[in-house]
Amino acid sequence: MATPNDYRAIARKTDRPMWIWAGCALVSVLLLFGVGIVVAITLLNQNDEPEAKLPETWPSTSGQALRPVTMPTGEMVAALTRETGAQVLCQAIPEQRWEEILGGRTLREAGGSCHAVTARLDVSAQMIPALPEDTSRGVPTKTTVAGKLAVIATDKDGTSLGVELAEVAPHNGASPVLHVSVRGRTAEGPEAEQKARALAEALIAGAMPPGPKLPKIGEDGEIPLEKIEPGPIKDRPLPVISWLLCGELGRALGVPSDTAKPTFFAGCELNGVTADYSELSSAVAPNTTIAGLPAQLDERGVVVQLTDDPEGQTLKFKGAGDLRALAEKAVPPLLGR
Repeated sequence: MATPNDYRAIARKTDRPMWIWAGCALVSVLLLFGVGIVVAITLLNQNDEPEAKLPETWPSTSGQALRPVTMPTGEMVAALTRETGAQVLCQAIPEQRWEEILGGRTLREAGGSCHAVTARLDVSAQMIPALPEDTSRGVPTKTTVAGKLAVIATDKDGTSLGVELAEVAPHNGASPVLHVSVRGRTAEGPEAEQKARALAEALIAGAMPPGPKLPKIGEDGEIPLEKIEPGPIKDRPLPVISWLLCGELGRALGVPSDTAKPTFFAGCELNGVTADYSELSSAVAPNTTIAGLPAQLDERGVVVQLTDDPEGQTLKFKGAGDLRALAEKAVPPLLGR
């Protein structure tokens, strides 16, 4: 350390007063002290941030665990019911691929959408009727994903991405747009746009292997009739459910189904009798049973409750004739019995 004699010698050599050199030394000490305080505060703030971690309870209170589901092909992912679509998107790619894209262990659940979380990210994927014109992150800009028209909006909280998988008028009932949202669960949402694009590309490849296009949909929702093998309606695309309903109506009525009129909305009419499947319906007030299931029978027709939820999935039969007998014949094969 410099002594007073040293400063005097320096002052003599440079013709500068000794107090200037002493002041320089003091300023240097204060600057070093200030830097130390800034570093200490930064470290303390980092230590105060909660450690990012996965939720302790999963699925969440509003979510459903993943279950085995039939995977669609071609454009039929755009014609699934909401819950089935969420299950399909969650399982269109393996768990390992989810974690590679999102950068860490990933939990998934179904519901209104496929919902996934990592310690740092909150992600949703669902099929919607049309490309969004506005999002919570602003007005989207046009882009392409997997060679398909897309729109994207990004802000500091994350990214909203919509990709048009098939060209269908929104009012016709299909949901041809894959919508992916990636946002941060912590203060920083890392690379949200890049991850949203990568996830969308992977889901498109997984949920759209080679297969049929959506049937042409008329203004009233009508679609061409296709005769297919009998089978259960569970998790099937809406047009397929319609064709299955047409087949069972024909067998229950004892007539050919060649003149049946299917619609895109999981319904069919044949010989003045209609059969409709609904994922969500008005509450059923059971007053009888059909095929061992709770059912409501009145002057309006027959409504068969397919789940424990009276506001859940139903099969409805309307028209002339003995609808109870018809439903007793038609319902079991539609449930895979």
